[in-house]
Amino acid sequence: MKLRYSLVALSLITAPSWAVNNWFLEQTSLTNAHQFLLEGNLEESFDAMIQTWQKEPEAPIRSHLDQLLLKALDKDCGRSFDNSKLPKWLDKLAIQRQAIQSPGRLSYRLKIDAQSDVELKQITFTKWPDQVVMSNVNTPEKIDNQHWKYSQRVDLNAQLDTGLYKIRISTEQGKEWESWILLAHPNHKQTVRWSSKEEWVVDKTALLNRFCPLPVMDVALYGNVDGDYKEVWNKEYESDYPTQVPETKLPADRYLLGVSIIHKRWQGAITIEDKQILNKAFDISE
Repeated sequence: MKLRYSLVALSLITAPSWAVNNWFLEQTSLTNAHQFLLEGNLEESFDAMIQTWQKEPEAPIRSHLDQLLLKALDKDCGRSFDNSKLPKWLDKLAIQRQAIQSPGRLSYRLKIDAQSDVELKQITFTKWPDQVVMSNVNTPEKIDNQHWKYSQRVDLNAQLDTGLYKIRISTEQGKEWESWILLAHPNHKQTVRWSSKEEWVVDKTALLNRFCPLPVMDVALYGNVDGDYKEVWNKEYESDYPTQVPETKLPADRYLLGVSIIHKRWQGAITIEDKQILNKAFDISE
């Protein structure tokens, strides 16, 4: 495939259509993804990326698509990728990739949260073309008489690859809805790491996308309740991140400390999140 452009051209979100058309020697789904992006047509560019992923491209093209998706977020953080709305019975949908760092261990997890005004039967998340990553539905939390909150989690052997996925949701009443999902390599512009036994620091590696929400830091303590760790204290920060656990009124004991940063973007009405979590034991003394 011969393309007459440089990576610098990707920063030109808008350009005259006559100029764009002259930059490409052939027309494919990949060149269409570039052309629509340069013209500012994000939904058409997103659809062309999906078409390219459906062809199961080789590694160099997959890497290129990954960078193209990240560049497309520069305009409005993914809100224009898909102008269709969630079905009327589905109020909210969030897809979250987690990387969890514990002493001597790094693990990964997929978490899908949904809020609905009907009872759900199944939530399925599949990597194209047919690799099922998740297919179940847990007992929901009933918010009120007309709304249910679902939280599905599955532990993974590795971080979810970049690429094309499909989410499918069915209800107990027989309704179904599905959507393509594109995931890029996690592009963490702020990361958290331990700086000492009980303190941490946030490394800022790049400028944040001004169209995306600020990364949220979550600091939580989990206590042993009936043989299982449950959250007993939590606080969120969108700025002025702390570097240690603030004073709490919890009794002296050993707790599990979790410090995390969440980066959020959108795919139309769907929220896509990447969450980095640090876990370790934490003692509160008298």
